[in-house]
Amino acid sequence: MFEFNDIFNERDARRAKGTLEKAREIASPAASLNATRAGLSPLIAEKHRRAISGIVTELSAALDRYEAAKNGDSAALLDQYRGDPGIALVVARIARGWSQAALAEKLSLREQQIQRYEAERYRTIGLANYRKIANLLGVELRASIKEAAAPNFAQVHYTPQADKKTISRIAEHARTNWWTDRDVSEDTIVEFTRASISKLGQPALLRTGMTPNNISQDFLLAAWRGRIIERAETATAQATPAFNILDISWIGDLTRLSASDDGPALAARLLGERGILFIYEPAIQGLRLDGAAMLVSGNPVVAMTLRHDRIDNFWFTLLHELAHIYLHFRMGLAIGFYDDLETVESDEIESEADEFASEALVPNMMWRTSAARIAKDPAPIEKFAAQLGIHPAIIFGRVRMERKNYSIFSDKVGAGRVRSQFVKEA
Repeated sequence: MFEFNDIFNERDARRAKGTLEKAREIASPAASLNATRAGLSPLIAEKHRRAISGIVTELSAALDRYEAAKNGDSAALLDQYRGDPGIALVVARIARGWSQAALAEKLSLREQQIQRYEAERYRTIGLANYRKIANLLGVELRASIKEAAAPNFAQVHYTPQADKKTISRIAEHARTNWWTDRDVSEDTIVEFTRASISKLGQPALLRTGMTPNNISQDFLLAAWRGRIIERAETATAQATPAFNILDISWIGDLTRLSASDDGPALAARLLGERGILFIYEPAIQGLRLDGAAMLVSGNPVVAMTLRHDRIDNFWFTLLHELAHIYLHFRMGLAIGFYDDLETVESDEIESEADEFASEALVPNMMWRTSAARIAKDPAPIEKFAAQLGIHPAIIFGRVRMERKNYSIFSDKVGAGRVRSQFVKEA
């Protein structure tokens, strides 16, 4: 996925300009109409258009900062990354008008070495070599010692505590689900989970979509997501297709896969072809979680627990997480969205993801006038599903949800027909 704010060389700038040109086309008012004509829901097309408008704004600003720095005015670019000493060297090179190759030549290094340094923001360089490059570029760093202040929990990593029973539960889950081919000790679980927390950020953000004031599940969530990151990094180490956030036209193809008995497995494969990694990882006992959307090494990931092994739940959760990827990438995808879809209270972002999922599966305009909405027997519902080209379990699930009556059509929602498609893979 393109990092919209990071433009530090001509290669980045060329890529950004190409993306910006395409994004402007999609963000135009006419784009929603064209997408609708191509078969995409007007509501989804408009939501995506507004999300892409954010890319246009961010890319334009990032290119302006880069061009200003090339012309000697590096203040805006430096301010964007205030306090990052590695970025200071990158910006100084740009402001001096030197290419990466030119800097490498002055340091008697290969250009690829400077490219690696800048790609990792000089985080692995030794102090002596950092000072050597800083002196050449005329970068002077100053330090100051401030008075001790109360910690800002929005900016520091918080380590949730767990009792021995919780740690033991995670260790047993890890053994049962083959997290490693070695025996898993409780000390190993604590070390693994706390290491993963360094990638998680502030716990309030971890619970996006979950009960906002309940931190009792944070340690379980940190362990589960640590496992997702581990599996995703292993998978993405191999060559994977590039994800294109500008193209949402394939969503209709995805939902139509639901008509097949092996639709969930086919959906996971289609996501992979679109550059989105799908991971099934069971929830740890006590963790109320249906699915998650996140970035791992810059690649979008949809992870699902399948705690409700039903066809209707699978498809709604999948589309809900895809909504986060396509609509909310600028609102926390790097940290992740973790969804308990049974949570009654929902914020604006979660409500939009629900609306996206519902519309993608069953367009509201068709639903309002459908006989399936008030049907008391299966026939009209199955007929409507056939008309839409989707699995009837999805419609039965919506009927149960809208009527708030989960005792009806319980034999029609595809119970027990999803998890088995992923157990061998997991």
